[in-house]
Amino acid sequence: MEKRPSRPSGRPSSRPSSRSSSSRPSDRRPQRRPGDRPSRPPMRPNDRRVVSDENKRVRKFAEPPIPEEVTGKELEKREAFALQSLAADNAERVAKHLVCLTMFLETDPERAYWHGQSAAFRAGRVAIVRELAGIAALNVKKYQEAQKELRAAQRISGSPSVIPYLAQCELALGNPRKTLEIAGSVDPKILSAAERVELRLAASGARRALGQHDAAVVTLTCPELTQGDALWSKKLRQAYCDALIAAGRDDEAARFVAKYPQTLTDQ
Repeated sequence: MEKRPSRPSGRPSSRPSSRSSSSRPSDRRPQRRPGDRPSRPPMRPNDRRVVSDENKRVRKFAEPPIPEEVTGKELEKREAFALQSLAADNAERVAKHLVCLTMFLETDPERAYWHGQSAAFRAGRVAIVRELAGIAALNVKKYQEAQKELRAAQRISGSPSVIPYLAQCELALGNPRKTLEIAGSVDPKILSAAERVELRLAASGARRALGQHDAAVVTLTCPELTQGDALWSKKLRQAYCDALIAAGRDDEAARFVAKYPQTLTDQ
């Protein structure tokens, strides 16, 4: 005889079914015990960026000392104007570092480099700051770092003033053809006299690296050779004399030294 299934008794079961427990979340929250820390909401991307920026601002950086006589007001108007986007206290500090960078660039290049690094740390989004930091790095033969700073300056401002120094970086890194390519990409007329000289020095060095010694002499044959009172005069005349000697034109080099003995005293 077939056994019939038993009918439900009508009383609710004390154990919930697996279906109901999985489909309906529990409304009960875990009880917080004394001493537990409150949970934090997940951090959004913008929050992470703010925290990261804050950490950068408070990170310690060993800045070189600034002479007491430097006020920051010695900065050129173009450079001072570029710092207006900074907070007042920070702008003043950056201005002092830039003044020191220029002050020590020839006499103490290593110190000038650290002033450039300090300024770039404080004002990394200001083009002129990155440019001057790159020039200071180039001056102490930190070529890859100089290239990074100069490229950043060019991205920010698009100014052609960094091109001569980028050309020098490529030459120092063993890329003379790239140097000539960069030198040929800019009209020298839009550069300052100092920038034109730096561009000629880079291009002449690239010609010499490629064995084109007479072309190196021609590259440095320019009106700036007659200017003896500029900061770059001795460097330009020395490079011209060296190019003549490398081209086997010793007699011309000797006559040039005799004409400008005050800037070629070591010849």
